[in-house]
Amino acid sequence: MIHKNFVWIVAIMMAVFLFDACRKNQEPLKVGGCGDANSPEGQVGLIDYDDGSCLYGFITEYQITYHPQFDNAAGTGVDWDFATNTDADLILRIKQDTASDWFFNSESGFGTPEIQHNDTARFSALTEYQLVNTSYRWDLYDHDPLPLDDNDLISSGTFNAIANASDGYVTAKGFNSAGDSTELRIKYDLRKVY
Repeated sequence: MIHKNFVWIVAIMMAVFLFDACRKNQEPLKVGGCGDANSPEGQVGLIDYDDGSCLYGFITEYQITYHPQFDNAAGTGVDWDFATNTDADLILRIKQDTASDWFFNSESGFGTPEIQHNDTARFSALTEYQLVNTSYRWDLYDHDPLPLDDNDLISSGTFNAIANASDGYVTAKGFNSAGDSTELRIKYDLRKVY
């Protein structure tokens, strides 16, 4: 009887040992996800394979959340236009840093809305441009009619759309020569590309 129990114990121990040895030789579980650097949800370097789950950011709206109240960059420290108590007439332009043409120019579709410095200016995207992992340049001007004056640069900046993307927004700060800051926010929707 002892001999029979001993055989069973040895058999169970060998089965456990073999099972454990086989388990150690298996490949580790591979992790899938979005492997495209052009996706705001990209996990490049953190996954083992691209599982086709990538979603891409398409711009739906451009916003200037604040800009300088006065034209300090021109050295005047006064309102943006010749009259007193006037707000900036905003012109927003955005392009890929290496491109020659602006893919967004608010003057083309929206005119030049007069916006107080602490109010949010909103410009709908006339074309839902797809964000990619590259450097972008943006300029914000106060529109001044010729021949009276040239447009005044309010702020400008650069950003990487994918690196700055979070929760449906790309946020970037720009500055002028006086060090005054402006915030650009780009709202985007995520969707599949087929």
